[in-house]
Amino acid sequence: MLPYQNEIRSIVFDLDGTLYVSPALYENVQQAAEELVSDSRGATPEESRILLKNAHQRLSEALDEEPTLTRTCMELGLEVQELHQAIQDKVHPERFLEPDPVLYALVDSLRDSCDLYIYTNNNLLLTRKILALLGIEDLFRHLYTIEFSWNPKPDPDSLQRVLEDIGGPPESFLFVGDRRQVDLGPAESFGIPTLLVSETADLLQIHKLMGIVP
Repeated sequence: MLPYQNEIRSIVFDLDGTLYVSPALYENVQQAAEELVSDSRGATPEESRILLKNAHQRLSEALDEEPTLTRTCMELGLEVQELHQAIQDKVHPERFLEPDPVLYALVDSLRDSCDLYIYTNNNLLLTRKILALLGIEDLFRHLYTIEFSWNPKPDPDSLQRVLEDIGGPPESFLFVGDRRQVDLGPAESFGIPTLLVSETADLLQIHKLMGIVP
């Protein structure tokens, strides 16, 4: 799966669904988006849910992939900045997350071999809150959040900027995420090794592939 594992020097993690899973927090984000649609369109909560659902379906059919919430809101004519201001005002990760010592141990044990990064569609404030609540805020060399380009994943141009900012040939990277089309597909198109995960325990695959004892 990772033909260049001995050359990997930079591991780039997605955040939501990759380093933690919280259906309640995801629902809180969805509610913030629905309220934004309601306020901008003068729609009822039910009408807002339908608008988002229909936009999601249109994008799924047009792109032949599962669209992100950000792109779904953009399909309705909302600005990315508007969505993230609503998320900043109305999303409260402290209600749903707590320190994860197992996650800390798994991620921390990678730092002697690689530099670690986050690349997420979240805004910087929310990303920092989530990492702090999980207890892993000090483990990453840099956070690439929506403010880096204001273009949500998947976006080849934004990814290119991330790669150039970190530096190194494609084989020196490993991208880790829970959504192949959003988190991993663009990286694979650059010839970068990737790893698909669905829960914290899956991160052990990184250690096994790189010969690291967590």
